[in-house]
Amino acid sequence: MPLLGDRLSTSAVAAAAGLSESWAWKARDQGVLSEPHFEEDVVALRVYAFVSQIVWPGTRRPRSARQDLELWQQSAVETARHAALGAGVTPETALWVLEDSVHLVTSADQRAAFDLRHLGQRCAFRIPVGLWISELPEAMAALASRRRRGVRQESVR
Repeated sequence: MPLLGDRLSTSAVAAAAGLSESWAWKARDQGVLSEPHFEEDVVALRVYAFVSQIVWPGTRRPRSARQDLELWQQSAVETARHAALGAGVTPETALWVLEDSVHLVTSADQRAAFDLRHLGQRCAFRIPVGLWISELPEAMAALASRRRRGVRQESVR
């Protein structure tokens, strides 16, 4: 799904993603977002907010410690960003995140093959990137309407 290519502010990326600006600033500080921002960064930010909170079973992670992105998290974010730029993505496209890999699955037969090959007894998260990508035009339209400010006409007394 080719996107429009409009440049966005960090605040606009957060708003279009439906997240607080603190997520966007945190993503920027970790190198997930860099200037200039585009529509694909909206999807990348949503995935970042999701995967940065995952703690796999058996893994200890203190809440107060700085959490740098692990390779699988970086891979999930970049895979989602590239999916937003590419063709062949449908609303059913999902990003499957495992502890050691990520997989973009577009069709029901690919999902079945993925399940047989990779899941087994493993933990995995399914992120609906196709749905998020399909929602981008509506999110961009909402941003555009937010930017318009009514022109006040001052009454003459």
